[in-house]
Amino acid sequence: MRQYIIVDIGTSSLRAALIGENLRILNIEVIKRTAEAVFDAEEEWENIFRLIKRITDKEKKIDGIAVSSLLSWVGMDAAGYAVTPCYTYMHQCMEEYEGFHNLYTDREIYAICRRRMSAENAVFKMMHLKEQEKEVYERLACFTTLKDFINAKLTGIMGIDHTFACYTLLYDVEKACWSRELIEKSGIDENKLPVLRRPYEMLGKIKKEIAEELGIESIVPVAVGSVDGSTGILGAGASKAGMAVSVMGTTDVFFMVHKNLCDDASMGLVTNPHVCPGFWISGGPMGIYGGAADWFIQKIMGGHWDIGKMNELAGGIPAGSEGVIAFPTLSGERTPFWNPLLRGTVLGMGMEHGPGHLFRAILEADGYAVRKIAETGKACGIAFDQVVALGGGSKSPLWLQMKADIMRTVHYKSSVEEATITGSCILLLLAGGAKLEEIPPIPVEEEFPVQEKEAEVYDAFYRQYMEIHDKVADIYANMKM
Repeated sequence: MRQYIIVDIGTSSLRAALIGENLRILNIEVIKRTAEAVFDAEEEWENIFRLIKRITDKEKKIDGIAVSSLLSWVGMDAAGYAVTPCYTYMHQCMEEYEGFHNLYTDREIYAICRRRMSAENAVFKMMHLKEQEKEVYERLACFTTLKDFINAKLTGIMGIDHTFACYTLLYDVEKACWSRELIEKSGIDENKLPVLRRPYEMLGKIKKEIAEELGIESIVPVAVGSVDGSTGILGAGASKAGMAVSVMGTTDVFFMVHKNLCDDASMGLVTNPHVCPGFWISGGPMGIYGGAADWFIQKIMGGHWDIGKMNELAGGIPAGSEGVIAFPTLSGERTPFWNPLLRGTVLGMGMEHGPGHLFRAILEADGYAVRKIAETGKACGIAFDQVVALGGGSKSPLWLQMKADIMRTVHYKSSVEEATITGSCILLLLAGGAKLEEIPPIPVEEEFPVQEKEAEVYDAFYRQYMEIHDKVADIYANMKM
């Protein structure tokens, strides 16, 4: 049986897994750390190398490597060394964003990039380097993703996959190429952008010196791979139209799979080419709903109660949290509202309420935001009749049932514990010549059907929530922070 090494670079940990071609994980090595807005890229590579080495010290037969990462960017010199820190998607360049925004309307940008302009987009980091750190900018041979920085360390080949490239704000989604117009307007040098590659293609073979240090053969191929959220969608089994995937991690990610490229009049959805051939995905990274739930347990409750106890408390409270409304947007909103100014806000708290009310309100807020995404997709012709959920949040039956009722859509808990790792393995199999229909199917574990009575109650609360949301957004828009 062929077996592969998958590297998963996440927000809270680095992981390297040994996985078989049957998609069964044989071993996982982990380093816990927190990816701040800016951190050291070379140190990240050293940690990842050590993780891979832990596996190759025990297993010499490796048939391929693939890497996925959180949304993040690194500038490299011609030798493949980092000349910038790693900037995560939390890192914002407001001055460059505001200047560029004066050149384009949101609609003009959306027509090219299929997403709204955001201060988190990679183009603004490049513009900042060119204007504020000229010596660093001149040393740049390539500005690419953290995933592709690691790929370059492994193979010596620089590049970026089409799905990840969408998050630069320089990629023409419909034409599947860099946008010459946006590159010229930004003022950056096109030759500093990486070569575009498909996630399901082979990038190259591992460098001889790296192979020797790892104690494996230098013929081991490395797949192009992609961003962790989109790769996890594939790993959850979403390789066909008519389904959606909810990745319930620190940051919630929700994408709908469809066959034809759509145009969202509201500009709330992100649309990317799927990491597997023949499909598109629309939706996007949302707020840190899972992170907010964990924040509540750790910071407000002092870590004295675990998620099980909080679910028990929240489960005894009726739909609507008895009037408590939460906007758990601790780091701003992304899909579908795209409001970086909104911060955590609670309304309706009284003496009669306790921690269970607020915790349930946080979970409900996630369901309302996902329903808004689904309604936005429906308005532009995207249909789905099932949601597959995965990630830490999917271990809460209460949360999944709540989302099924709020969205009026059956939810399934995926049987896959490590969807991003599984998705990266599927990309390796595709890169090796396998067909999608030949990949082992991804089974689901548990079904959460819609409860009509609860759904009717949530219909009213959803409409109320959306009305209040707009009013709260206006308050933050007028605040001097």
